[in-house]
Amino acid sequence: MAMHRRTLMKRTGAAAGAAVLGPAFLANTPAALGAQDENTLEFWDTLNADPRQSIVETLAEDFAAENGDLTVEHRGWTLEELQDTLPRVVDSNQGPDVAQVNNGESLMGPMIRAGQLVDISSYVEEYGWAEGLPEGLLARNMYSADGTEFGTGQLWGVSSEAEIVGLYYNRAIFEEVGVEVPTTLDGLEAVFQQLLDAGQTPLVFGNLDGWTAIHLFGNIHGTMTTREYLDGIVYRTGEQSFEDQSIIDAAARLQQWVSNGYLLEGFEGIGADDAAALFEAGSGAMLMQGSWQAGSIGENLGADAAGFFLTPPLEEGGNVLHVGGVGIPYAITTNATDPDLAAALINKLVSEEAFTALVEAGLLPAGEIADDQITPDTLSGDLYSAWNSAVRNDSLGHYLDWAAPGFYDLITSELQRLLGNQVTPEEFAANLQEFYAASFE
Repeated sequence: MAMHRRTLMKRTGAAAGAAVLGPAFLANTPAALGAQDENTLEFWDTLNADPRQSIVETLAEDFAAENGDLTVEHRGWTLEELQDTLPRVVDSNQGPDVAQVNNGESLMGPMIRAGQLVDISSYVEEYGWAEGLPEGLLARNMYSADGTEFGTGQLWGVSSEAEIVGLYYNRAIFEEVGVEVPTTLDGLEAVFQQLLDAGQTPLVFGNLDGWTAIHLFGNIHGTMTTREYLDGIVYRTGEQSFEDQSIIDAAARLQQWVSNGYLLEGFEGIGADDAAALFEAGSGAMLMQGSWQAGSIGENLGADAAGFFLTPPLEEGGNVLHVGGVGIPYAITTNATDPDLAAALINKLVSEEAFTALVEAGLLPAGEIADDQITPDTLSGDLYSAWNSAVRNDSLGHYLDWAAPGFYDLITSELQRLLGNQVTPEEFAANLQEFYAASFE
């Protein structure tokens, strides 16, 4: 529910044009909001910038060629635009056959309850979509048949990518200042201070878009919480509250980072894309961002010049629940003219071919990365090793905005107020809980 995934998903403007993919491939051809005929298959997602856009459109082009005179139309949106547009057009019997439907109560739950998504249970069995990922990751794309229970029941969508949010760092700056990758949260703060004292920006951060603060707060909170608490709050068991001490402590820690000057000056008016661009240009020591940014960082700063590490624990050897999970899943809408063909397209988008293309681009596919595909002391090597470790240790947390319908807007607003010192940590937690509790009524 949160590109929240997010920067690369937001690189271009919106409903920017669609690519029509068929025996004759035409890029940037405008597409209507609905599939044109039974020989046209339309899919929408948040992949609107390279390398991810090129990967998905190549797969779609191949799929069209494998299916005779089929035309496949692809439209890449920003996350916010897709979430706003998709339910409305499907409700009007328009829109795509296949679409990325954001996890949890941001979109998937409401669309299931509205009868806007096709039950894909038979395709999950036919194509083996539940194989290769641990149950804890599969649960992020699962709902009960009636759409009332998140994290259990059946798969309603399939993800081609995985996501984990951590810290990219500039190896040259680390070496120049004489700091190393920290192993505890206190150690991270000590590195921040050393960098600041050396005249460097410790953490390049821009929160104009709002969602980046969810990641920053979420990873601090991930050092202080438990699996039972985090699963309970996101999967809505009704047994957990946002007025938990871990939420309050994480909020206080985040405010301390601001007051200490660890974040990029003027972050309130800097967009996520601009912050990433600054880091990729060599300005600033670290950038907290998701795995989806790796391709751009590797291309611009350099695959050998950048590294990646996960938020370290409170105590050495401790566990952290890192913000992340699986990417936004592809689902079949009730607008699909031929659900079987739509399922076959999804299978292409999550195929071994897709997996390999993502790895070759330095991106993170859904599933563990084989050791022979990991090159040590490179950006992708750091990322893949971190991902494999998190999967094996059950250390993947959640995006907190999945917790309730409309919660994304509330938590981004409250985090902006927290960062601006307009609310106390206790008030922040209380405001989140008030909204969350009302969502059960």
